[in-house]
Amino acid sequence: MKNVISQMEGVEIKEKKGAKLRFRMYVTQKMMSMQLEDLELSVRAFHSLKRAGYDYVGDLLDALEQGMDLRHIRNCGATSIREIQERLFLLQYYSLPEKRREAYLKEVVELNR
Repeated sequence: MKNVISQMEGVEIKEKKGAKLRFRMYVTQKMMSMQLEDLELSVRAFHSLKRAGYDYVGDLLDALEQGMDLRHIRNCGATSIREIQERLFLLQYYSLPEKRREAYLKEVVELNR
């Protein structure tokens, strides 16, 4: 994940092995109604979420907000979890107005210290 962020803005986040990337989701109605396919996940990550019953990004975000742990989804290992987190982060980042993005990245860096 730190590679994605550092490539975007020159910001670096120190990732601890096995640690979750923490970031706030400012959910819009458009995000809630997006199909899972729109995240462009790998086949393994996509199928593990589909088998777990998630069809929409909103379903996944609701479950995560309620404390669901991606590690408990069958065939959703560390690589898939990292990919899902990256895609959700990028979805959030690019949904923000450009003037808000820099502040959002600073917020993410602070949350992950």
